[in-house]
Amino acid sequence: MTARPAAHRWAVLDESSDPVPGDPEEVAALGRQLRRTAEAIEKEAREIKALASVENWKSKTATEFREAADGAGDKLRKAFKRYDEAANALGTQVRDGVCSNEYASELHRAQQMADQALHDAEAAHDDLGAAQRSLDGLPDDTPKDDPDTKKYNRQKDQASSSLSAAKDALEAAKGIRDRAASAAADAIHDVIEGDGLKDGWTDKFKNWVHDNAGWLTQISKWAGRIALWAGVAALALGWIPVIGQAIAAVANAVALAASVVALAADLVLALGGEGSWKSVILDAVGVATFGIGRAAMSGARGAAAGTKALARGNLYRQAVAAGAKTNKAWKIANRGAQGAIRGKSAAKALAAMPKGKLFTPSNLREGFSPVSMYRDTVDGVKSIRNAFSTQGWRNGFKDLAAPRSAGTLDPELARTAAGLDGMAQAAKGMPDVARGVSNFHGQTNVWLGATATGVAAGAEGAYGAVTGLYDKVTG
Repeated sequence: MTARPAAHRWAVLDESSDPVPGDPEEVAALGRQLRRTAEAIEKEAREIKALASVENWKSKTATEFREAADGAGDKLRKAFKRYDEAANALGTQVRDGVCSNEYASELHRAQQMADQALHDAEAAHDDLGAAQRSLDGLPDDTPKDDPDTKKYNRQKDQASSSLSAAKDALEAAKGIRDRAASAAADAIHDVIEGDGLKDGWTDKFKNWVHDNAGWLTQISKWAGRIALWAGVAALALGWIPVIGQAIAAVANAVALAASVVALAADLVLALGGEGSWKSVILDAVGVATFGIGRAAMSGARGAAAGTKALARGNLYRQAVAAGAKTNKAWKIANRGAQGAIRGKSAAKALAAMPKGKLFTPSNLREGFSPVSMYRDTVDGVKSIRNAFSTQGWRNGFKDLAAPRSAGTLDPELARTAAGLDGMAQAAKGMPDVARGVSNFHGQTNVWLGATATGVAAGAEGAYGAVTGLYDKVTG
């Protein structure tokens, strides 16, 4: 590196330091390094192209290599252009005394002009000082038209003019440097922006996922396990008297919420290339099935409530048709459909009850509703207080009912099924009531299938249980 003039010397040109700093040789050295990189990339691209063009290499590996080579070759060509343009913009050597399109040579030329301007300015400053001292040394009564006075004033004017010219030359030097720097920067910027290698938002997203894959994976793992065991708890612990149904209600909501968290984490990991789409699918199955299970539970409740209300109304009308008076007819109806809701609530239940074995859209919204999950969780927690009362335990044991089918393994569904079975035989024989009971059991079967599928998906996602069992059986 050639030493630059000391900072204090530039004060003569009204500069506090070197106005054209930098080392042209260092810039050229960087340009040569970029050129070597460009040549190495070009060599690699030629070799890959040559290897991919070997006609007698025919195999699955060869096909895969050629497919990969096409993409790699394109990226290498773009990378070569990036390094090639950068090397051209900076320059690989410092040319002396010529105008150039390369920054290294133009910086050198600008520094030479600046140094010459500094030399001229220092000489002019010395001449100006000498002329002023000569004027100051003349007698005070020297007339203005004295030959010496005229001579020293001419010398002073010439020195001032030379100093002004030196300042103009320095500004020209800075302009050369600035234009060359701007041209080099623009050339490098244009090739980087247009070569297709710059990271887009997808690349930035993938980089972020890669950097944060550790904690995202942990969230996915533990959310999946929580969803699994919450689903198991909803199935297995509901039969505990008094608090079982509270646990089941809370566990169902927790299973769905945890499945949503696991799905979100695994989806981010998969989109970022750090996870598997199998995990996303399993999470989606978990979310769908736990939500559908809740929807089927809601549909089963609606079917049972509507069926009982329908049975009560039918029994009343049957009794009236047989000649019973109003009060007696209602007593017969109430005995034959114990626990049936009445009045406006009965009308709403009849309107909302599923007309088939599948849940309705409103049931589906209920199954996935965050408000519903929150409400069920709060109600479940509140019901735990029954564990601290004797009457609560009595009612808990009293309300226990044996499952009527696989679909009524849930204690609430078992109690509901027992209530339907307890209807008068005359009511159960009515076609529309029988159809309502059948729809109820259809809803419970959907609940069973959805919940079991959700647990299986959770077991596979959290522990690989399903594929592990398959490998043992087939291995």
